[in-house]
Amino acid sequence: MRGVAGIFIGLVLWLLPSFGCLGQIDSTRLRELDGRLEEYFRTLEPERIEVKNRECDLLIGSASDSLLRRHIALKIYDHYLMSPVMGDEAVAIHLTDTWFAPGLIDMGGDDVLLEAKIFADFNRQSLLGMKAPPATLETPDGEVVEIGGSSSRYRVLFFYDTDCAKCRLETVMLRSKLNSKNWPIDVYAVYTGVSAESWKEWRETRFTVRASQTRVIHLWDPEVKSDYQMKYGVLQTPRMFLVDRSGTIIGRGMDTAALDRLLGIVLSREDYEYGGSASAVLMDKLFMSYEDYARSVPLSERPSADRILSIAKTLEDRTLAQGDTIFFKHLEGDLLYWLTSRRDEICKEGTIPFINEYVLSRPGIWNTPEDTLKVVGLARMMKDLLSRTPVGSALPKAKTLARMADSAVTSSSAFPAKGWNRVLRKGGYIVFHTEGCPVCKSELSAADSLGLRIVDVNIDEIMASNPPLAKVLLDTFDLSSMPLIIEVSRHGTVRRRYLSFLPR
Repeated sequence: MRGVAGIFIGLVLWLLPSFGCLGQIDSTRLRELDGRLEEYFRTLEPERIEVKNRECDLLIGSASDSLLRRHIALKIYDHYLMSPVMGDEAVAIHLTDTWFAPGLIDMGGDDVLLEAKIFADFNRQSLLGMKAPPATLETPDGEVVEIGGSSSRYRVLFFYDTDCAKCRLETVMLRSKLNSKNWPIDVYAVYTGVSAESWKEWRETRFTVRASQTRVIHLWDPEVKSDYQMKYGVLQTPRMFLVDRSGTIIGRGMDTAALDRLLGIVLSREDYEYGGSASAVLMDKLFMSYEDYARSVPLSERPSADRILSIAKTLEDRTLAQGDTIFFKHLEGDLLYWLTSRRDEICKEGTIPFINEYVLSRPGIWNTPEDTLKVVGLARMMKDLLSRTPVGSALPKAKTLARMADSAVTSSSAFPAKGWNRVLRKGGYIVFHTEGCPVCKSELSAADSLGLRIVDVNIDEIMASNPPLAKVLLDTFDLSSMPLIIEVSRHGTVRRRYLSFLPR
């Protein structure tokens, strides 16, 4: 944005001497202005639509002379109306709504303004990043099909007419590409005409797709009851959109070549491996400041787990909020995998709120079999583990554990029943550990040097002497990673979990 600001300031400074009257600016001066505007457009090109709207409003508003302001506004409108950058027409619609339709700037006649309003009204519902508008159409057999909404597959919406020469050419290219690429997508081929005979001949001779993974659904609405023309801006044909699994429009106004490039990008990103080394490095960097915070928190204080949600929200703002569902899934999935590898209290206690907010409550986003396998399934497993004996819950007494295991808790079971009950009465720490674990040994040694009241529970010994009791412990506590250190209050409830006695 620094480059944009610099060009904007330069334009304003250049215009200042000419604010008196446009009529005093010669053609050479106007050409120079138009050249600077073209540079301005090129600098704005990679920015989001919201940024382009805001910057163009600022530039138009900076011209105090009405004729000069009109020249700038029309130049901007024409540029974005015909821009080769997909989605830029949204800026033209914004200018119509903000400057032209309210009468703040004259477009040059009622006919020109009417044309701009029609374009805006027929396109404002189907811009990039918007949810595909619902529209109910029919198959050749009379089956009702609704386009829009979420789906397990990407969808191409192809509006055409049998009498359209350009449609015939585009159909040939699209059919060829579908057959050669065999994309795992659904193609909704929407006939915009009214002749059942022409439509039948077209389906049977011009649009035969044999690709095994590609489904073509032929649809029409001869009476236009669905209002698809207004919803999808079908003022002329052919018209093509790409809709992702969440039902968001990620491509519009495309031809077959553009569809090929866009599907090549989004489908290649589908085969994604979560939790890779690069993503781990990224998450380490994101949480670096939080690590410093965690080190500064004394053992007696419980750190806030809200930091996980704060990071997740930042990732959402930079991806999903800008219409990039795939990148959102990649980053939030990577965060989930990173959290599963952590043992610290902040990450462990922050994982369930993160899972609830960003995975399990969003079935419309995590909606593919691969999502279920790689992300949703892991999230459910982690939630089950982390929900066992949460903070604030009452710990079972030794006799209760024995009853749950349907076995006696004796000295031969290697379970420290007396120490367990003492910690429940007086408070202290429970340390679950295993044999041969160097971290476990270090934690026990640190607890001893600090003079803490602990009860150490050797899971390996209990497993050997009393397997039913070991199973109860595994079902009651999150022992997926040890040592597990729990702080117990004097009331026998869990005060904190996933602690460490080691210096940080």
